[in-house]
Amino acid sequence: MESAYASSGNLAYADEYQERPEPVQRPAQPPLRALPSLPPAPQAGQDLGLPDRFTEDLILKTLYRIANPTPGGIAQAMRIPPGIVRAGLEDLKRQRWVETTAASGRLESEWQYRLTDLGMREAEHAFTRGRYVGPVPVPIQDYFTVLEYDSGVGAPDPVRLARALQQLVLARDVVAKVCLALTSGRPAMLWGAPGNGKTTILELCSEAIYGVTLLPYCVFVSGHVIKLYDELVHVAVEGDDANETSTTVDKRWVRIRRPFVFVGGELRHEDLDLAYDAAVGYHQAPPHLKAHGGLLAIDDFGRQQVSPHALLNRWIASLERGEDTMTLVTGERITFPFRSTICFSTNLEPKSMLEEAHLRRIPYKIRIPEPSPPQMAEIFRRFADAMNVAIAPGGIDVAVEMVHRASGGLSRSCHPRDVLQLIIEEAAFVKRAPVLEPAATRRACEVYFASDPGLLHAVYDGDEPGRVEEQA
Repeated sequence: MESAYASSGNLAYADEYQERPEPVQRPAQPPLRALPSLPPAPQAGQDLGLPDRFTEDLILKTLYRIANPTPGGIAQAMRIPPGIVRAGLEDLKRQRWVETTAASGRLESEWQYRLTDLGMREAEHAFTRGRYVGPVPVPIQDYFTVLEYDSGVGAPDPVRLARALQQLVLARDVVAKVCLALTSGRPAMLWGAPGNGKTTILELCSEAIYGVTLLPYCVFVSGHVIKLYDELVHVAVEGDDANETSTTVDKRWVRIRRPFVFVGGELRHEDLDLAYDAAVGYHQAPPHLKAHGGLLAIDDFGRQQVSPHALLNRWIASLERGEDTMTLVTGERITFPFRSTICFSTNLEPKSMLEEAHLRRIPYKIRIPEPSPPQMAEIFRRFADAMNVAIAPGGIDVAVEMVHRASGGLSRSCHPRDVLQLIIEEAAFVKRAPVLEPAATRRACEVYFASDPGLLHAVYDGDEPGRVEEQA
């Protein structure tokens, strides 16, 4: 979704635009507060809290797949201390499943191992019992124990959110309502016509979420692996202690910034539960579980394949209870803590799609209004600067009027960006510099809105546009 410009038609906010404000700078990431401590490293195989057979199988499968078959390489792949790996390899050697291939003149940590013929067959059997290969999972009860000490919720920081929203063209009372709703930690809903910045507001929340929490790469429950860490969602935070090694802290855990999980119209009913992938041998956590301790944003609410009632029945009730129950592929049900801030964005009016019981459970419902003419003029001015489009005298006022007429009086905050983009593309086609002037604006509005904005005649004085008159 990234582009060369901001992702909506909004760049700053103010009630009136009498003077040109200074360009708004995005807030710099502040230094993080004291980082949470990782759990101490396990000292022996039994400290992993897993069945011996599972750990043995995982070493076999890792040795089958790994490119660097040393104790250090295996330990790094499994994220456990090398001493536990060496002890496991010795057990496998006694069963003649593993042999040393290079040991002379090297440190024991650099010895290389390989599977014997018996070991290859046993590794194949291990893959039939479970295909998971990766970091050693954490027992689910250990995960729950750590969660009990994490009382933080990923609501955006009020000051940082207010600064982030200064990039938007919104009235101050709207900004105040949005800040109150999104920093409350309670369910909120942004609603209104499309193109006025609701999605951008949610995206800016990710800049304002502050804090670090702990997350295991995956957890183990009833013989199954559930993957929690998602590199596409979570942002790992490195520790500031050089002594944090696999022999001192449990590397099966990772520090992450409090997550921001964004889902849209692609959300399906089955995405609300654990999803088992037989090809890789583990369950994938649903979005609201990945968002634990952070913010869960649901864009285009009401457009998903799953109904709004089903979504709210699942998430709002779970938030009230503070837990959610999910089902493993075997049918066994597991209850997880559920502590996240949840925010919906929708183009639909809340009362038209939700019943009273659901509306009551979403205390904050903020309408994002259409921009006024002065706000549209400011958006045009800001985007013209950002997109390097020159502005002819009177060009902004004409553009605001044209967009108003071509859209049937339904101006949106995204219209200036889109119209300017068409002007840029036309200018590139005819090999001239883009200029926001009446003729170019009219042509852009015709193709964008599929509507005639009305004929305008520009009176030129040399090469510079001058007075603009409407032609009858």
